[in-house]
Amino acid sequence: MSVASLSEKAYHHIRRQVFAGELSPGDRLVNRVLANELGTSFIPVREAISRLASEGLVEQVAGAGAFVRVFDRQEISEIYDVRELFEPHAAGQAARFMTDHEVAELESLLKEWEDIGDTILARKRGATELDLDRWLELNERFHAVMIQASRNRMLSKITKDVNVLSKCFAAHRGSPRLLSEDTVKSTLSSHRELFKLLADRDSNRAEALVRDQLKFGRESVLAFFDQNRNR
Repeated sequence: MSVASLSEKAYHHIRRQVFAGELSPGDRLVNRVLANELGTSFIPVREAISRLASEGLVEQVAGAGAFVRVFDRQEISEIYDVRELFEPHAAGQAARFMTDHEVAELESLLKEWEDIGDTILARKRGATELDLDRWLELNERFHAVMIQASRNRMLSKITKDVNVLSKCFAAHRGSPRLLSEDTVKSTLSSHRELFKLLADRDSNRAEALVRDQLKFGRESVLAFFDQNRNR
């Protein structure tokens, strides 16, 4: 495998650990440990860490190493400010321009998502790390298809970059024990509704729903932050 391929593998490995909460905010990324996990040299790991730092998921501190980004309350609020400016518009545009193929792709992703939700609810003991990993992946893919359907490349880039940061702190908030029955049900319900509005090409209501989803997301994330910042 080429160095570039190994670097890509290392990038996705570390990114997944951050999003799954296996690496927590403030955790140091140890090259030796990561290289051993991946069975590679240090070079692909260093390249992956540099890439993650450019995305804002990792902070590199001279003389100390690289650490998983720690967000403060103001940063979280600012991220939601940006999302609320752009994502509702993207949803409205997607409803206008979405192809039948993209509608079918969203429907398939939603079905997978519902299957994961059914598995979590049936288990009674809650979600596993694997459930959470899959849950976050499907959420990301669903929204990526919607944003792509907006047919605005600049909008796609802005929302993608901001959502990487949003997903980082949301993942820590959404550790498996916090992927509760209520969260599973409400998330799937709101995304079923969003899918229907997109499929029906209802631009105004799709835009309004995403705005409401983001408002609820901001409130719940900031409430969790306030409850846990001194722990």
